[in-house]
Amino acid sequence: MEETAMNPQDIILAALAKATQLGPIEAPNALVKVIGAQTDPLQAISDREASNEIFEAIRSQFTFVDLLRSGKIASDEEFERLAGLFRWMIQEGAGWTISNDPRRTQLVALLVVGQFTTMGSSFWATVPNDFRPNDELLSALESMIAGIKISFTTHGLSAPIWESEALERFEKADTESDWTGIEQGWRLIERGFRRGIAIAQAAQCLDRFSPQRLITAVSGLQQTLSIMGVVLSLNTNSALRLGSGSSNPHVQFATTYISTSNMANREPLDETCKKFLVQILKSVSEDTPRWAAWMRVFNLFPSRYQELQIPLGCVLADANDAALESYVDAISLHWSGLQTRFSIADCLRSFRNIAKAKKRKTMWNFAFQRWKSWRFGLNGSTENLIKISRCELDFALVGYAVECLNDAQREQMVGSLTTKLQNVENNWHPAITDCHSEWNAVLSEMQPLFLAISVAGTEADWIDKEPTMRLPFDPDKEAYVTLKYGRPQLA
Repeated sequence: MEETAMNPQDIILAALAKATQLGPIEAPNALVKVIGAQTDPLQAISDREASNEIFEAIRSQFTFVDLLRSGKIASDEEFERLAGLFRWMIQEGAGWTISNDPRRTQLVALLVVGQFTTMGSSFWATVPNDFRPNDELLSALESMIAGIKISFTTHGLSAPIWESEALERFEKADTESDWTGIEQGWRLIERGFRRGIAIAQAAQCLDRFSPQRLITAVSGLQQTLSIMGVVLSLNTNSALRLGSGSSNPHVQFATTYISTSNMANREPLDETCKKFLVQILKSVSEDTPRWAAWMRVFNLFPSRYQELQIPLGCVLADANDAALESYVDAISLHWSGLQTRFSIADCLRSFRNIAKAKKRKTMWNFAFQRWKSWRFGLNGSTENLIKISRCELDFALVGYAVECLNDAQREQMVGSLTTKLQNVENNWHPAITDCHSEWNAVLSEMQPLFLAISVAGTEADWIDKEPTMRLPFDPDKEAYVTLKYGRPQLA
């Protein structure tokens, strides 16, 4: 190869392309020998000690591949050997039969070479079509995925008591399809979860050359850990395609979680991914109990699932009233909401732009009633509201005032709240802090209404991008009010 700067992935791609041309084959003989010596080759690749021995075997024959990762340029001889190794993969994949490889030695060798030569993205996603295995090998990979059973392990270390208990709760929740318990349990263990090499390579190969086989295989699994092992092997597009093509609730849940959770550190979803996600959510929305449970997972703290918001809004636009009510009821309300307010606004803006007027009014009414009954958490509480509050439902509350009320009704509501504010000091309160709390509560009720009045009939957004306080009086000109209640502040 010419001594020009090429990153490792470019070298691999060039060698893959060269392998499709006639030339010498270089079989990974050391690798095949070590794998053949294992009692169970497929199991061996999942065992840490045996796996180390297996990869050391291929590393000893193709040392330069590891050096590529550190920036070394492949020599012409090394490049030709790499192309020869890939020709061996093409040959083995095309001619593989279970009768000639009953212990799956050659199959495991193919998977190991794929893993060993992966530079950055999935090996199978980058190979030319010539690398397509024959149907018998693809069927074997499908059976491998269909038979997955994963146990969470600390690799010989004694697990802390809390971890063992958390895993027990997670497994119980998984068996019972308790989606809240599954999400909570998975969040505790996902940082320590490691996908298996065989599973990853098999899943990526099927995803590239026979995605329907992958969907069929994974759809038969009922253990979330096993499904996660597959899903974590795929890019976001492939994961969501898997979820949208499966009717298995655990597969739909795993693909949605991994693709939208802020714990997964995935890239923003492209339009194709969003379409797949809409298909998943639409399917779930037609199952009322499961939808309500999903909302308690994904909508309790929407900022944890930012990439879910716009697709969720699209689905809500065509969902039944029960689904809309479950969406609103699941949101955890707080005095400020901050980032969560914007996450919900993203969802509801998407909903508003698609839903018909009747559907929008239904949503805004559900939100308004939830907000009124919540009343900033003050009903029956010993807490006090020390500042003017915002909350997660602000966008919907403005929607209520804009689309469910006319000008006269909005002005009537302003008048009613103004009278209520003036009467705060005339009502009995257990303590001065309770009086101040009631004052702030009424001013808080006014905030979405004042914003709605200012944006009604315009294209302006229904949520403030910056903290904005709207008052029915000027604190600089109302010295008595300011002295009695303090200068108004926004939470």
